[in-house]
Amino acid sequence: MHIEFNDLSKRFGDTTALDQASLNVPPGSIVAVIGENGAGKSTLLALLAGVLAADGGLIRFDGLPFSRENLEQRRRLLFTPDVPLMFMERSVASNIATLAFLHDAKVEDHEAELTRMLDETGIAALLKRSAGSLSRGQLWKAFLACACVIRPELWLVDEPFASGMDVIGMGVFRRLARKLADAGGIIVYTTQMVDLAADFSDHVCVLRNGRVVLWETSAKVREMIAAAPEGQENVLRGLR
Repeated sequence: MHIEFNDLSKRFGDTTALDQASLNVPPGSIVAVIGENGAGKSTLLALLAGVLAADGGLIRFDGLPFSRENLEQRRRLLFTPDVPLMFMERSVASNIATLAFLHDAKVEDHEAELTRMLDETGIAALLKRSAGSLSRGQLWKAFLACACVIRPELWLVDEPFASGMDVIGMGVFRRLARKLADAGGIIVYTTQMVDLAADFSDHVCVLRNGRVVLWETSAKVREMIAAAPEGQENVLRGLR
């Protein structure tokens, strides 16, 4: 998977959420998108997922224009908003099976890994419960099981580190994201925590007022943080 977007813009009434943002993301990357409140982070993910239509600009998957109506392209990606999209009246087991079917994936192809993940996160004991009866942290863990089966080539994740998951769940998320990236996929997640982004990513993208003001490797961002007492603030401002 290779994605790029050029001059991507989105407005909500008089508010410009994304303003001619451009980026080229290489395969096999974990990308942390950071920025102040209202910087455009969630809007960017929603545009890349096809949940929202852009007012301007172009998104490309593997060099081909991305279309919200192209189901084959959309099957290649998985969008996880701050509250995962699941069928709340259905059981966790039913959700895993249904989302796998919608993404043309087979549960049995990943049965051993799925079983380990369900046991590790404690979701195995909750498979018969409805998704709507779970706590927010449990819901996220259940969705990780769905992602384990779907194996998206592009995984768009909004604020996973503010999800309410415990340390075990976050460890599972990190390992799954790294595994998908090592297989050539791309994981793009949002956060407001600069130090966390520098610790868990290959590249960091900083949005400010809807524009890309910084695109650096995580190693370079760690150097920027260490260079001055106000290093994290400088990163958010896009100051090198």
